[in-house]
Amino acid sequence: MMSEYQLYQFQAIDAPLTQNQKQYLHDLSSRAQVTSYSAQYEYHYSDFPAELSEVLLQGFDLALYQANWGAIQLLIRLPAALVNVAKLRAFCIDDLIGVQQQQDSIVLEISFHDEDSGRWIEDKEELAEIADIRAMLLRGDYRPLYLAWLKAALWLWQSDSVASSMPIPAGFNHLDPSLQALVNLLDLDQDLIAAVAEYSPKPLAQRELKPLSSLSATESIAWLQRLLDAEPLLAEKLTQHLTPNGDEVATATTAVSVSRLLEQAKQASSRRLAAASAVKQQQRLAYLNSLMPKQTQLWRTVVALIDKKQTKAYEQAVAILIDLFELAKIQNQTAEFKVKTNDLLARYANRSALKAKFKAAQLL
Repeated sequence: MMSEYQLYQFQAIDAPLTQNQKQYLHDLSSRAQVTSYSAQYEYHYSDFPAELSEVLLQGFDLALYQANWGAIQLLIRLPAALVNVAKLRAFCIDDLIGVQQQQDSIVLEISFHDEDSGRWIEDKEELAEIADIRAMLLRGDYRPLYLAWLKAALWLWQSDSVASSMPIPAGFNHLDPSLQALVNLLDLDQDLIAAVAEYSPKPLAQRELKPLSSLSATESIAWLQRLLDAEPLLAEKLTQHLTPNGDEVATATTAVSVSRLLEQAKQASSRRLAAASAVKQQQRLAYLNSLMPKQTQLWRTVVALIDKKQTKAYEQAVAILIDLFELAKIQNQTAEFKVKTNDLLARYANRSALKAKFKAAQLL
Protein backbone atom coordinates (compact mmCIF):
# COMPACT_ATOMS: atom_id res chain seq x y z
CA MET A 1 0.00 0.00 0.00
CA MET A 2 1.11 3.55 -0.71
CA SER A 3 1.83 5.69 2.30
CA GLU A 4 0.05 8.99 2.62
CA TYR A 5 1.93 11.91 1.06
CA GLN A 6 1.03 15.59 0.93
CA LEU A 7 3.09 18.48 -0.44
CA TYR A 8 2.44 22.18 0.16
CA GLN A 9 4.41 24.76 -1.86
CA PHE A 10 4.29 28.56 -1.78
CA GLN A 11 5.98 31.01 -4.15
CA ALA A 12 6.51 34.77 -3.85
CA ILE A 13 7.13 36.69 -7.07
CA ASP A 14 6.52 40.41 -6.59
CA ALA A 15 8.61 40.87 -3.44
CA PRO A 16 10.80 38.79 -1.10
CA LEU A 17 9.49 37.62 2.24
CA THR A 18 10.17 39.73 5.31
CA GLN A 19 11.81 38.30 8.41
CA ASN A 20 8.45 38.36 10.20
CA GLN A 21 6.84 36.40 7.36
CA LYS A 22 9.66 33.85 7.43
CA GLN A 23 9.26 33.44 11.17
CA TYR A 24 5.50 32.90 10.73
CA LEU A 25 6.24 30.12 8.24
CA HIS A 26 8.72 28.42 10.56
CA ASP A 27 6.29 28.70 13.46
CA LEU A 28 3.63 26.85 11.46
CA SER A 29 5.61 23.63 11.37
CA SER A 30 9.04 22.20 12.02
CA ARG A 31 8.85 20.78 8.48
CA ALA A 32 9.17 24.26 6.94
CA GLN A 33 11.72 24.72 4.17
CA VAL A 34 11.85 28.49 3.70
CA THR A 35 13.79 30.79 1.36
CA SER A 36 13.37 34.48 0.60
CA TYR A 37 10.83 33.67 -2.12
CA SER A 38 9.41 30.25 -1.27
CA ALA A 39 8.23 27.81 1.36
CA GLN A 40 7.57 24.08 1.25
CA TYR A 41 6.09 21.53 3.66
CA GLU A 42 5.99 17.74 3.17
CA TYR A 43 3.79 15.39 5.19
CA HIS A 44 3.51 11.61 5.26
CA TYR A 45 1.33 10.89 8.28
CA SER A 46 -0.09 14.24 9.42
CA ASP A 47 -1.73 17.40 8.05
CA PHE A 48 -0.72 20.99 7.44
CA PRO A 49 -1.90 23.15 10.38
CA ALA A 50 -3.23 26.08 8.31
CA GLU A 51 -5.45 26.80 5.31
CA LEU A 52 -3.65 27.20 2.00
CA SER A 53 -5.39 30.54 1.37
CA GLU A 54 -4.34 31.91 4.77
CA VAL A 55 -0.67 31.23 4.12
CA LEU A 56 -0.94 32.59 0.57
CA LEU A 57 -1.85 36.02 1.97
CA GLN A 58 1.34 36.06 4.07
CA GLY A 59 3.44 37.46 1.22
CA PHE A 60 2.97 34.81 -1.48
CA ASP A 61 1.63 35.01 -5.03
CA LEU A 62 1.09 31.29 -5.72
CA ALA A 63 0.35 28.22 -3.65
CA LEU A 64 0.10 24.59 -4.69
CA TYR A 65 -1.12 21.55 -2.76
CA GLN A 66 -0.67 18.00 -4.07
CA ALA A 67 -1.57 14.69 -2.47
CA ASN A 68 -0.87 11.17 -3.65
CA TRP A 69 -4.58 10.28 -3.63
CA GLY A 70 -5.20 12.68 -6.53
CA ALA A 71 -5.90 16.00 -4.81
CA ILE A 72 -4.63 19.21 -6.43
CA GLN A 73 -5.26 22.77 -5.27
CA LEU A 74 -3.66 25.75 -7.01
CA LEU A 75 -4.07 29.33 -5.78
CA ILE A 76 -2.93 32.36 -7.79
CA ARG A 77 -2.95 35.81 -6.21
CA LEU A 78 -3.36 38.72 -8.65
CA PRO A 79 -3.44 42.48 -8.01
CA ALA A 80 -7.08 43.53 -8.35
CA ALA A 81 -6.16 46.66 -10.28
CA LEU A 82 -4.41 44.69 -13.03
CA VAL A 83 -6.99 42.05 -13.94
CA ASN A 84 -10.39 41.94 -15.57
CA VAL A 85 -12.35 40.02 -12.95
CA ALA A 86 -15.34 39.50 -15.24
CA LYS A 87 -13.15 37.68 -17.77
CA LEU A 88 -11.67 35.51 -15.03
CA ARG A 89 -15.12 34.60 -13.77
CA ALA A 90 -16.15 33.43 -17.25
CA PHE A 91 -14.00 30.34 -16.65
CA CYS A 92 -15.38 29.58 -13.18
CA ILE A 93 -17.12 26.30 -12.41
CA ASP A 94 -18.63 25.70 -8.98
CA ASP A 95 -16.33 23.90 -6.54
CA LEU A 96 -13.57 23.51 -9.14
CA ILE A 97 -12.56 26.98 -10.37
CA GLY A 98 -13.34 30.07 -8.33
CA VAL A 99 -12.40 33.74 -7.98
CA GLN A 100 -12.47 35.62 -4.68
CA GLN A 101 -11.63 39.17 -3.62
CA GLN A 102 -9.08 39.20 -0.78
CA GLN A 103 -8.07 42.68 0.42
CA ASP A 104 -6.63 44.40 -2.65
CA SER A 105 -6.03 41.09 -4.44
CA ILE A 106 -7.97 38.64 -6.56
CA VAL A 107 -7.36 35.00 -5.63
CA LEU A 108 -7.97 32.46 -8.35
CA GLU A 109 -8.49 28.93 -7.01
CA ILE A 110 -8.28 25.75 -9.08
CA SER A 111 -9.12 22.65 -7.07
CA PHE A 112 -9.56 18.98 -7.97
CA HIS A 113 -9.93 16.19 -5.42
CA ASP A 114 -10.08 12.86 -7.22
CA GLU A 115 -9.72 10.20 -4.55
CA ASP A 116 -10.09 7.46 -7.18
CA SER A 117 -7.04 8.46 -9.21
CA GLY A 118 -4.46 7.55 -6.58
CA ARG A 119 -1.81 9.55 -8.42
CA TRP A 120 1.61 8.95 -6.88
CA ILE A 121 3.58 12.19 -7.01
CA GLU A 122 7.19 11.13 -7.15
CA ASP A 123 7.14 13.07 -10.45
CA LYS A 124 5.41 16.00 -8.77
CA GLU A 125 5.25 19.33 -10.56
CA GLU A 126 7.29 21.99 -8.79
CA LEU A 127 5.43 25.24 -8.24
CA ALA A 128 8.35 27.23 -9.64
CA GLU A 129 7.87 25.42 -12.96
CA ILE A 130 4.35 26.78 -13.43
CA ALA A 131 4.93 30.20 -11.82
CA ASP A 132 5.00 32.03 -15.17
CA ILE A 133 1.29 31.36 -15.69
CA ARG A 134 0.62 34.22 -13.26
CA ALA A 135 2.40 36.68 -15.58
CA MET A 136 0.35 35.30 -18.48
CA LEU A 137 -2.90 36.04 -16.66
CA LEU A 138 -1.69 39.56 -15.88
CA ARG A 139 -1.07 40.06 -19.62
CA GLY A 140 -4.60 38.93 -20.43
CA ASP A 141 -3.40 35.53 -21.69
CA TYR A 142 -6.08 33.13 -20.45
CA ARG A 143 -4.60 29.87 -21.73
CA PRO A 144 -3.88 28.68 -18.15
CA LEU A 145 -7.50 29.27 -17.21
CA TYR A 146 -8.75 27.51 -20.33
CA LEU A 147 -6.67 24.45 -19.40
CA ALA A 148 -8.23 24.48 -15.92
CA TRP A 149 -11.71 24.89 -17.46
CA LEU A 150 -11.04 21.97 -19.83
CA LYS A 151 -9.98 19.79 -16.91
CA ALA A 152 -13.15 20.78 -15.04
CA ALA A 153 -15.33 20.15 -18.10
CA LEU A 154 -13.86 16.66 -18.45
CA TRP A 155 -14.31 16.12 -14.72
CA LEU A 156 -18.01 16.94 -15.00
CA TRP A 157 -18.42 15.39 -18.45
CA GLN A 158 -22.09 14.82 -19.41
CA SER A 159 -23.18 16.81 -16.36
CA ASP A 160 -25.70 19.64 -16.62
CA SER A 161 -23.65 21.67 -14.16
CA VAL A 162 -20.97 22.71 -16.67
CA ALA A 163 -21.03 24.45 -20.02
CA SER A 164 -20.04 22.10 -22.84
CA SER A 165 -18.04 24.62 -24.85
CA MET A 166 -15.74 27.60 -24.44
CA PRO A 167 -13.90 29.91 -26.87
CA ILE A 168 -10.26 28.85 -27.09
CA PRO A 169 -7.61 31.51 -26.40
CA ALA A 170 -4.88 32.23 -28.92
CA GLY A 171 -1.42 30.67 -28.78
CA PHE A 172 -2.00 26.97 -28.11
CA ASN A 173 0.11 26.09 -31.14
CA HIS A 174 3.09 26.76 -28.87
CA LEU A 175 3.17 25.83 -25.19
CA ASP A 176 5.58 27.69 -22.93
CA PRO A 177 7.37 25.43 -20.40
CA SER A 178 5.09 26.70 -17.63
CA LEU A 179 1.98 25.85 -19.66
CA GLN A 180 3.31 22.38 -20.39
CA ALA A 181 4.00 21.95 -16.67
CA LEU A 182 0.38 22.96 -15.99
CA VAL A 183 -0.82 20.40 -18.57
CA ASN A 184 1.19 17.77 -16.68
CA LEU A 185 -0.14 18.91 -13.31
CA LEU A 186 -3.74 18.69 -14.53
CA ASP A 187 -2.99 15.35 -16.22
CA LEU A 188 -4.41 16.48 -19.56
CA ASP A 189 -3.91 14.22 -22.57
CA GLN A 190 -1.44 15.52 -25.17
CA ASP A 191 -3.71 14.47 -28.03
CA LEU A 192 -6.46 16.58 -26.48
CA ILE A 193 -4.12 19.58 -26.26
CA ALA A 194 -3.23 19.06 -29.94
CA ALA A 195 -6.94 19.16 -30.77
CA VAL A 196 -7.27 22.41 -28.82
CA ALA A 197 -4.35 23.87 -30.80
CA GLU A 198 -6.19 23.25 -34.09
CA TYR A 199 -8.87 25.77 -33.07
CA SER A 200 -6.56 28.22 -31.31
CA PRO A 201 -5.89 31.37 -33.39
CA LYS A 202 -2.48 32.96 -33.68
CA PRO A 203 -1.77 35.57 -31.01
CA LEU A 204 -2.52 39.15 -31.94
CA ALA A 205 0.44 41.13 -33.15
CA GLN A 206 1.97 43.05 -30.30
CA ARG A 207 0.27 46.41 -30.13
CA GLU A 208 2.31 49.57 -30.00
CA LEU A 209 2.25 51.36 -26.68
CA LYS A 210 1.36 55.00 -26.43
CA PRO A 211 4.60 57.02 -26.28
CA LEU A 212 5.97 58.08 -22.90
CA SER A 213 5.66 61.65 -24.15
CA SER A 214 1.88 61.22 -23.89
CA LEU A 215 2.28 61.34 -20.10
CA SER A 216 1.99 64.75 -18.54
CA ALA A 217 4.83 66.13 -16.43
CA THR A 218 2.78 65.46 -13.30
CA GLU A 219 2.11 61.84 -14.37
CA SER A 220 5.77 61.27 -15.23
CA ILE A 221 6.91 62.49 -11.81
CA ALA A 222 4.30 60.29 -10.13
CA TRP A 223 5.48 57.19 -12.02
CA LEU A 224 9.12 57.99 -11.17
CA GLN A 225 8.25 58.35 -7.50
CA ARG A 226 6.51 54.95 -7.55
CA LEU A 227 9.69 53.52 -9.13
CA LEU A 228 11.81 54.98 -6.33
CA ASP A 229 9.39 53.47 -3.82
CA ALA A 230 10.08 50.04 -5.40
CA GLU A 231 6.39 49.46 -6.05
CA PRO A 232 5.79 45.85 -7.14
CA LEU A 233 4.68 45.17 -10.72
CA LEU A 234 5.32 48.77 -11.74
CA ALA A 235 6.44 47.79 -15.26
CA GLU A 236 3.23 45.81 -15.77
CA LYS A 237 1.13 48.70 -14.45
CA LEU A 238 2.82 51.25 -16.70
CA THR A 239 2.57 48.95 -19.71
CA GLN A 240 -1.14 48.47 -19.06
CA HIS A 241 -1.57 52.23 -18.66
CA LEU A 242 0.08 52.86 -22.03
CA THR A 243 -1.66 50.00 -23.89
CA PRO A 244 -4.71 51.00 -25.96
CA ASN A 245 -7.65 48.57 -25.53
CA GLY A 246 -5.60 46.81 -22.87
CA ASP A 247 -8.03 43.95 -22.25
CA GLU A 248 -8.38 42.89 -25.88
CA VAL A 249 -7.60 39.16 -26.07
CA ALA A 250 -7.63 36.92 -29.15
CA THR A 251 -9.83 33.84 -28.90
CA ALA A 252 -11.45 31.41 -31.31
CA THR A 253 -14.36 33.09 -33.09
CA THR A 254 -16.78 30.43 -31.85
CA ALA A 255 -16.88 28.24 -28.77
CA VAL A 256 -15.62 24.70 -29.33
CA SER A 257 -17.43 21.83 -27.63
CA VAL A 258 -15.66 19.34 -25.42
CA SER A 259 -17.22 16.48 -27.37
CA ARG A 260 -15.64 17.75 -30.60
CA LEU A 261 -12.23 18.08 -28.94
CA LEU A 262 -12.50 14.58 -27.49
CA GLU A 263 -13.44 13.08 -30.84
CA GLN A 264 -10.50 14.76 -32.57
CA ALA A 265 -8.17 13.66 -29.77
CA LYS A 266 -9.43 10.07 -30.15
CA GLN A 267 -8.79 10.15 -33.90
CA ALA A 268 -5.33 11.65 -33.42
CA SER A 269 -4.50 9.00 -30.82
CA SER A 270 -5.61 6.22 -33.19
CA ARG A 271 -3.47 7.64 -36.00
CA ARG A 272 -0.46 8.00 -33.71
CA LEU A 273 -0.79 4.48 -32.32
CA ALA A 274 -1.25 3.04 -35.81
CA ALA A 275 1.86 4.84 -37.03
CA ALA A 276 3.86 3.64 -34.03
CA SER A 277 2.61 0.08 -34.58
CA ALA A 278 3.61 0.22 -38.26
CA VAL A 279 7.11 1.36 -37.33
CA LYS A 280 7.37 -1.40 -34.73
CA GLN A 281 6.26 -4.01 -37.27
CA GLN A 282 8.81 -2.78 -39.80
CA GLN A 283 11.55 -2.97 -37.19
CA ARG A 284 10.44 -6.48 -36.21
CA LEU A 285 10.40 -7.62 -39.84
CA ALA A 286 13.88 -6.22 -40.44
CA TYR A 287 15.13 -8.06 -37.36
CA LEU A 288 13.57 -11.37 -38.44
CA ASN A 289 15.03 -11.01 -41.93
CA SER A 290 18.46 -10.55 -40.34
CA LEU A 291 18.05 -13.99 -38.72
CA MET A 292 17.56 -15.87 -41.99
CA PRO A 293 21.24 -16.77 -42.53
CA LYS A 294 21.59 -17.71 -38.83
CA GLN A 295 18.78 -20.26 -38.51
CA THR A 296 20.96 -23.39 -38.29
CA GLN A 297 23.13 -21.83 -35.57
CA LEU A 298 20.04 -20.62 -33.68
CA TRP A 299 18.61 -24.16 -33.52
CA ARG A 300 21.94 -25.36 -32.11
CA THR A 301 21.82 -22.56 -29.54
CA VAL A 302 18.32 -23.64 -28.49
CA VAL A 303 19.55 -27.20 -27.86
CA ALA A 304 22.57 -25.94 -25.92
CA LEU A 305 20.35 -23.76 -23.72
CA ILE A 306 17.92 -26.61 -23.00
CA ASP A 307 20.83 -28.85 -22.03
CA LYS A 308 21.69 -26.43 -19.21
CA LYS A 309 18.52 -27.51 -17.34
CA GLN A 310 18.05 -23.99 -15.96
CA THR A 311 14.88 -21.91 -15.87
CA LYS A 312 16.65 -18.84 -17.27
CA ALA A 313 18.15 -20.89 -20.10
CA TYR A 314 14.71 -22.36 -20.90
CA GLU A 315 13.31 -18.83 -21.17
CA GLN A 316 16.13 -17.81 -23.54
CA ALA A 317 15.55 -20.91 -25.66
CA VAL A 318 11.83 -20.18 -25.92
CA ALA A 319 12.53 -16.55 -26.92
CA ILE A 320 14.72 -17.77 -29.80
CA LEU A 321 12.06 -20.31 -30.83
CA ILE A 322 9.42 -17.56 -30.97
CA ASP A 323 11.67 -15.64 -33.38
CA LEU A 324 12.22 -18.79 -35.45
CA PHE A 325 8.48 -19.50 -35.53
CA GLU A 326 7.70 -16.00 -36.85
CA LEU A 327 10.47 -16.39 -39.41
CA ALA A 328 9.02 -19.75 -40.45
CA LYS A 329 5.64 -18.11 -41.06
CA ILE A 330 7.28 -15.51 -43.31
CA GLN A 331 9.01 -18.30 -45.25
CA ASN A 332 5.89 -20.56 -45.35
CA GLN A 333 7.80 -23.21 -43.40
CA THR A 334 5.59 -23.62 -40.32
CA ALA A 335 5.22 -27.36 -40.94
CA GLU A 336 8.99 -27.84 -40.82
CA PHE A 337 9.15 -25.73 -37.66
CA LYS A 338 6.51 -27.90 -35.96
CA VAL A 339 8.46 -31.04 -36.81
CA LYS A 340 11.60 -29.64 -35.20
CA THR A 341 9.83 -28.47 -32.05
CA ASN A 342 8.07 -31.84 -31.69
CA ASP A 343 11.44 -33.56 -32.03
CA LEU A 344 12.78 -31.34 -29.27
CA LEU A 345 9.90 -32.20 -26.95
CA ALA A 346 10.31 -35.89 -27.69
CA ARG A 347 14.04 -35.66 -26.99
CA TYR A 348 13.40 -33.93 -23.67
CA ALA A 349 10.12 -35.64 -22.76
CA ASN A 350 11.00 -35.75 -19.06
CA ARG A 351 11.36 -31.93 -18.84
CA SER A 352 7.92 -30.87 -17.58
CA ALA A 353 9.10 -27.31 -16.91
CA LEU A 354 10.31 -27.01 -20.50
CA LYS A 355 7.01 -28.33 -21.85
CA ALA A 356 5.11 -25.80 -19.72
CA LYS A 357 7.16 -22.94 -21.19
CA PHE A 358 6.53 -24.24 -24.74
CA LYS A 359 2.82 -24.32 -23.98
CA ALA A 360 2.78 -20.83 -22.44
CA ALA A 361 4.53 -19.47 -25.55
CA GLN A 362 1.97 -21.24 -27.78
CA LEU A 363 4.73 -23.24 -29.48
CA LEU A 364 2.84 -26.55 -29.18
